[in-house]
Amino acid sequence: MPHEQLDLSSNKPVLSWANHQLDSREAQMAKNVASLPFVFKHVALMPDVHLGKGALVGSVIATKDAVIPAAVGVDIGCFTGDTKIPLVDGQEYEIAELASEHGSIHVYACTDSGKIVCAEAIARKTRSNADLIQVILDNDHEIRCTPDHQFMLRDGSYKQARELQANDSLMPFYSKMDKNGYTLIQQNYSGRWQKAHWIVARSGILGEISLDKSVADREYSYNHKVVSVNPIAEKEDVYCLSVPEYNNFALSAGVFVHNCGMAALKMPFTGDRLEGKLKNIRHQIERSIPVGRWENKRIEKSVTNWQGWRDFKELHPGVQDLDNKAQRQMGSLGGGNHFIELCLDTENYVWLMLHSGSRHIGNKLAQCHISTGKKLAELANLSLPDPDLAYFVAGTPEFEAYWRDLQWAQDYARFNRDVMMERFKRIVEEFVMGGKETKPLLSVNCHHNYAEKEVHFGEDVYVTRKGAVRAQTEDYGIIPGSMGTKSYIVKGKGNHDSYCSCSHGAGRLMSRTRAKKEFTVEDVIEQTQGVECRKDSKIIDEIPGAYKPIEQVMAQQSDLVEVVATIKQVVCVKG
Repeated sequence: MPHEQLDLSSNKPVLSWANHQLDSREAQMAKNVASLPFVFKHVALMPDVHLGKGALVGSVIATKDAVIPAAVGVDIGCFTGDTKIPLVDGQEYEIAELASEHGSIHVYACTDSGKIVCAEAIARKTRSNADLIQVILDNDHEIRCTPDHQFMLRDGSYKQARELQANDSLMPFYSKMDKNGYTLIQQNYSGRWQKAHWIVARSGILGEISLDKSVADREYSYNHKVVSVNPIAEKEDVYCLSVPEYNNFALSAGVFVHNCGMAALKMPFTGDRLEGKLKNIRHQIERSIPVGRWENKRIEKSVTNWQGWRDFKELHPGVQDLDNKAQRQMGSLGGGNHFIELCLDTENYVWLMLHSGSRHIGNKLAQCHISTGKKLAELANLSLPDPDLAYFVAGTPEFEAYWRDLQWAQDYARFNRDVMMERFKRIVEEFVMGGKETKPLLSVNCHHNYAEKEVHFGEDVYVTRKGAVRAQTEDYGIIPGSMGTKSYIVKGKGNHDSYCSCSHGAGRLMSRTRAKKEFTVEDVIEQTQGVECRKDSKIIDEIPGAYKPIEQVMAQQSDLVEVVATIKQVVCVKG
């Protein structure tokens, strides 16, 4: 659907993909944001737009040299354009060259068990004029990347570039040529050398790749240790790969790194294996993953080993008493619209999907910085249309502190989802596969509240997606409906009028208070027929009738995304 420009008397236009007129409060909120002096070009409203705090949920706001703390965001780690990527055809290319071709490529990725496989990927430019850091490896390779890009450690966990230390052991990528001129890859899980074309053949995509053995003449020796990490003064445009199935890829420097990263997994089995097991699966999920305000009684090793705890003391003073609580909540769902769902697609394949965030610690950090912003605005006698639109200006200490804490909170949220998804996956495998570990057919991760520095209409801007998903060309995303309706796995179309964004869900049709007044438990039972879930008064505010029709929302953004899969839940666990 083409967007429309709303008739609002604001400094910058407001473009809307919604199929309805905003009510008076929504219109005022959109006007308030579009009237801020640092807003760039226009404000974009997604089809699921509705009232929020300061800014509408479902709004995309591009700004020049300022950010609004009331909107949550994160930066994505990336590499300079000259970073070389080995492809499975035997060639290696600079990542900027791969991004300019706008097509899919096939790279080496690493599974959780350390097995090297062939994976499909998309390269793209992600930021302009980004801050950089230099990572030196023990094979004399130099990697220039943003400080926040994550490197895979030898144990399969990740650590940001700025956190790497001398002698840190990284997941290695060893390659050499045999006497017949074929590329050999050493499998990290076994130490055995394997022909590259065997790895490609076992991926099932051999027909799509033209292998070239003649150029595979380089050999990587001992190369998985960090020698030093050094800040560098220059800034450059940066690039990254999206590898949906494995979320990592190999560099020619000889190590694996995380790709640009709701979460969803497409499992390699169909819904007939779930027959008679749904209730037991739901109960086991509820026993294994705390919901609402509940926390983990036991903190597992993967949580205590998370590298983010090292930076906790650098966070805002207002959260320093929450370190223990933050650890206990890691791997918990939370409340509100957060959920865990077991779904089936139109071909009857099983999907695991969940939506959660940074829990109490993330909310507390946001409140601390919002409070700081309001105090600064008061001291400066700023005339703001809404106190919740207090902002930080780039280059100030307050901006730097906010951006640092923002990145930490988003890393926490991502790892929180990882911990829950791993538990969820093990539960389903236990009931369906007798505990046998399986490899997902597709893995999708996306942020629903998102801010980063991007280039739009030829200029560097901060893009804040408040309740929206990035939808650059070939970006995978997740657009969930309500707890009784369909959800969608999508690919972005890169529509720049929306700042390459799409909706983050169906969007609320009514407030939680109104939903509790208008609906009953009987309504919940009727509207969640066929779904194994709680059906009591505590979830009335999440009833499907409180949300916009997801099919209508999807129809309004056909120019923003294409549908990859349509899925429907058979089990739903709400916070």
